[in-house]
Amino acid sequence: MKVLLSFVGEQDPYSDKTSEEGSIVTLCRHLKPETVYLFPTAAGFNVRSETQSRAVDTENWIKSEVSNQINVFIRPLPFSDPTDYAVILPLTRRTIEGILQETKQVECEFHINCSSGTPQLKSTWLILANAGMLTNCHLWQVANPLYNQDKRINRLEVTFLEEENLLARIKQYAREFLFQGIAQECERLKDITLYSYRKEKAQLLAKIFKAYQSWDLIRYNDAYQRLNSVYVESCKARDLSELVNVLEPQVKVLAELKQNHERENQYNLVDLYMNARRRLVRSDYTDALSRFWRIYEGVLFYYFRKHYQIEPKDLQNSQNQNCVQAIWQSKYFIQGIKQISIANSVKILKEVLQDKTFNKLNKQTIMVKRGQTFQSLGIFELLEELRGKRNESIVAHGMKPITEDDAINCITAAEAIIKGFIPEASQLITNYPLDLLQVLKVIEVLDKAFSL
Repeated sequence: MKVLLSFVGEQDPYSDKTSEEGSIVTLCRHLKPETVYLFPTAAGFNVRSETQSRAVDTENWIKSEVSNQINVFIRPLPFSDPTDYAVILPLTRRTIEGILQETKQVECEFHINCSSGTPQLKSTWLILANAGMLTNCHLWQVANPLYNQDKRINRLEVTFLEEENLLARIKQYAREFLFQGIAQECERLKDITLYSYRKEKAQLLAKIFKAYQSWDLIRYNDAYQRLNSVYVESCKARDLSELVNVLEPQVKVLAELKQNHERENQYNLVDLYMNARRRLVRSDYTDALSRFWRIYEGVLFYYFRKHYQIEPKDLQNSQNQNCVQAIWQSKYFIQGIKQISIANSVKILKEVLQDKTFNKLNKQTIMVKRGQTFQSLGIFELLEELRGKRNESIVAHGMKPITEDDAINCITAAEAIIKGFIPEASQLITNYPLDLLQVLKVIEVLDKAFSL
């Protein structure tokens, strides 16, 4: 049901100044509503400008000149002063709440006339709409025929201040990969915006960032289900081709990650590394260190399995028993040990297997952050240093906090270790689909919707 809401002004239903029909009747001819609610200033003692009698005239005019099928309801509002916001706002709000309650059983499309009444009455509609009170409405302005005779009726495409604030927060959250916050702001944007196409895009992005949040929490299957659903939906829309290009590689990566491999592989190790980078951006230094240590262990274990067919968590069941016997017979290990640690892994690669990749990395140096400067340090020297930092921190056996420098050095070391032991992972890191650029491309969908 199409419903028109309007205050009543001095130029309704007919203007003696312009010899034209007023804005209410003009909109009725244009919109053809089934129902009209008129809110005149009630007649009464000490009322500066009552329009109740004009409301009655407007009803009669609509019935006789436009359509007698239109239902017109007059709700006089007792404004002693129709310019006093302190009285106008709460009274109008309560009146609208009553109408919403009356019409809740019917699907209504509300149209608001922003051209009748005092300037304060007109702007009240904008204030109430901005507050999210009328979430499925259209705002209209009817021009004075003395100034614009050709196109008197204009729909107001208004971007309210709160919408702009929400968009600004969404972009700020994006730079910190705060996916849950973005999803919540998109939901809020969906609730307060007046326009259906903006609602659709805000709801779409809320779904996407909820998927990203699951991805960030390493809940790969949930992330895949959510994001693939949006991807399939977006493929059907002609105006979302750019979004589809962003989502497609993300869905493919999640399809691999959701397999829930019990063992480390290049996909989950790279994803864990990128996850640690996001933690660093959010200043979650402790989480960055925790993820780094798991990456370091995982890369070494992956390397043992792929290149030596050694199962580091169960040596006795390794395919390459010759290597296992060499480990047991070396002076570094006890005969019959069942599994190896990170520290033991380094000893095995260096002393027992004399691994070429390890020896190459052992000679490599990287730049390590030291306050305002950087220092060149060997990779495995840095790893030993980080081991000590970890053991003294709340991540392991101590209570010391993790500093920003420590977290940055963790990320630097993790990248060097991954690329050194798993060369094919370099391309995965380069093409990783959930980076800041891709997140901002998703948000462009909202930007475009709110710029129309």
